Amino acid sequence: MKSLYLTIAFLIISISIKAQVAGISASKLNSVCVDVVDDKNVEFEPGFYHSSTNKYWDNNSKLTEQFGNDSINHISSMFIRVTYGLFDKIEMGLVVPVDMSAIDFGMRYVIMQKEKLGFAAIAGVNAPLGNAIVLKDKHTILNTAQVGFGGVVSYNPSKNFSIDFNTGYGKYFDQNNINYLTYLSADAGYFLFSHQFQVVAGFGYKNFKHFKDKDNQFLITFYPGITIETGKRYILVLTSPVDVYGKNIIKTFNLGFALTVILD
Repeated sequence: MKSLYLTIAFLIISISIKAQVAGISASKLNSVCVDVVDDKNVEFEPGFYHSSTNKYWDNNSKLTEQFGNDSINHISSMFIRVTYGLFDKIEMGLVVPVDMSAIDFGMRYVIMQKEKLGFAAIAGVNAPLGNAIVLKDKHTILNTAQVGFGGVVSYNPSKNFSIDFNTGYGKYFDQNNINYLTYLSADAGYFLFSHQFQVVAGFGYKNFKHFKDKDNQFLITFYPGITIETGKRYILVLTSPVDVYGKNIIKTFNLGFALTVILD
């Protein structure tokens, strides 16, 4: 149960971010692309998410009732992302929930970008700020910052179809119990109606390690959704991620909405 409660706290902090490095722009759902925000432009994105759960996967990856048949846990919140195009190949930004309980900072650098293929590097820091009572000498996900870095590959075989692949590593600044997270994700999108409507599907994998705890965790999530780009300066994103398999981790059903506004 200790591992389960830590997972719930982890999901509350990280659910609003794309992949594991926060604050950077994206063209799809869970995975980020190689493209950065145009030089001296700003993306402003308010978003909303809702998550519900009443089951979890145990140490044998067996799906088990969490509260019994008569209860379910709901989590809802809003977040704000601001991303700035620093140069043609660099962007930086941050994500904060509306209650300011955490702040996540990230940046992306384009290593190479051609017509069909591109590579980028990403890095960031996720830091809890407060709105909770914590023990100063006991390091948990609720009071411990994390640094992360990773790589991005984008492949665009045609004007309407593209794939983004991300991989990364996150390390918690924990003096008593060294924890780290590795993740993989891939999103594929296809544009319809003159590049105004994009159908997206993706998968994400997270592996959360506790060196002093045998109850290590992993989670596989399916990410279906759409993006709507009927305007020149805004994008609508709707998604409904579903956890499909895991170990020592809760199973959630999620709904998410975000409005990306482009400012110059």
